[in-house]
Amino acid sequence: MGDILPAVLRTLGLDRKFEEGRLRREWHGVVGDALARRSRPRFVKGGRLFIAVENNAWMQEIRFHQREIVERVRELFPDLDIHEIRLTLEREKDEA
Repeated sequence: MGDILPAVLRTLGLDRKFEEGRLRREWHGVVGDALARRSRPRFVKGGRLFIAVENNAWMQEIRFHQREIVERVRELFPDLDIHEIRLTLEREKDEA
C-alpha cells in the first residue's frame, strides 16, 4: 500500500495537495513552536507558500527568518517546489 498510494495520488494530481496537508500538520517542526502558534500555512501557488500570521509583530519575526523557513520547507517538502513565502495577516475571530 505504501508504494501504491503515492503513484495513485500522482496520477490523480493530488500529490501536491497531500504534501500541502502534510506541511500544515507538521508546521511546528518547520518553524518551531513559538512561530507555529502564531502562524499557519494557508496554501501553495506558483512556488509561493502563503502563510497567515497573527499580527504585525509576528509577521516581522517571520520575515526575519524567511530564508531559513524556505530552506527548511524545501528540505522537508521538496515536491512542493517552494521558492518564497508570502505573509498575510490572520483575520481576527469575531468574539460573541
